Amino acid sequence: MHKRTVIYRGSLKSCNYSCSYCPFAKHRATAAELEQDRLSFERFCGSLESRVQSFSIGAVFVTPYGEASIHPWYWEGLSRLAGFPGIYRVGMQTNLSFSVEECLKIFDFPTCDAPEKRRGKLCIWATFHPEMTTAREFAAKCRLLAEKRISVCAGAVGVPDNMGIIRELRKELPSGVYLWINKMDGLKRNYRPEEVKAFSEIDPFFTYELENPAAHGEMCEGRCFVEGDGKVRTCNISKPKGINWYEGGEGEIFSPLCSRKRCTCYLAYGGRSDFALRHIFGDYPIFRVPGEDRP
Repeated sequence: MHKRTVIYRGSLKSCNYSCSYCPFAKHRATAAELEQDRLSFERFCGSLESRVQSFSIGAVFVTPYGEASIHPWYWEGLSRLAGFPGIYRVGMQTNLSFSVEECLKIFDFPTCDAPEKRRGKLCIWATFHPEMTTAREFAAKCRLLAEKRISVCAGAVGVPDNMGIIRELRKELPSGVYLWINKMDGLKRNYRPEEVKAFSEIDPFFTYELENPAAHGEMCEGRCFVEGDGKVRTCNISKPKGINWYEGGEGEIFSPLCSRKRCTCYLAYGGRSDFALRHIFGDYPIFRVPGEDRP
C-alpha cells in the first residue's frame, strides 16, 4: 500500500495579490493573525515528528486559502518535514510571487549532509494569475525552480477569454513542466466543444476536470485533510469528522467520511486510490507532477 498523504490548510486568508475575483485579496492579515497561523503550522509540523512513521505518512501538501509562500515559517516547516525519514514529498500551492533564491536559503537551512535530498522532495504547485503577472515572468520563475532541481507544475483556470495568454504560457514554459488547466467554476455554462479541444491541446488531461466522478469514501483511505485548529476532513470538500488531529487516533483520522455526491475538484478526485492517472503522476498524484514517483 502507498504511504498516506496529509494535506494541511492553516488559518491564513490573506494574499499579496489583488485579483479582482478573489476574496482573499481583500483581506490584510493582522500581526496577531499571522502569528496564530505560524504557531498552528509549527505545531502541526511538530506533531508529524512522531506520526510520520506510526501513521505511515509519505507526503505532506500545504494548500492555503491565501498565499503562504511569502511567509518564512512555511519554508522552515517544509524543510523540517523533508528531513524526516519516511517522508518522500513535501509541497505547497503558490502564486509563485516569492523570491526563489531567498526562500530556498530558508528551506536549505540548517545545512545538512545532503541538502539536495531535501530539495528532491520539494514540489511547487504554481498557479498563474494573468491579472498580476505576465506569462514570460511566470515561466521564467518555473524555469529557475526546475534549474534548482525543484519539482514544479504550473496551471491556470480555464477561462475561455484567457485562451491566448494560456497558450503563450505553454510556449514560454520549459517543455518538461506540465501545464494543467482547472475548470472555471463561474462559467455558468458548459464548455463549448471547441473550447474543450483547445484546452486539451494545452493540457491533455483537461477532460478529467469535467467529469466530476461520483464520490466513494472507500477510495480515500490513504489521505486526510487537516485544518489549522486540528479539525480533520477526508479531503478539502468533505465534511469535518468531528475529531481533532492532535487528539484522534490513526483509525479515526484516516477512516474515510464523505458527504459529497461528486468529487468536484482536483484535490478531491486526484487523491483517490482509483484515480485513473496514477500511472502518470505516481504514488502521490495530488502534487500533479508527471513522472515523479517516490519509493
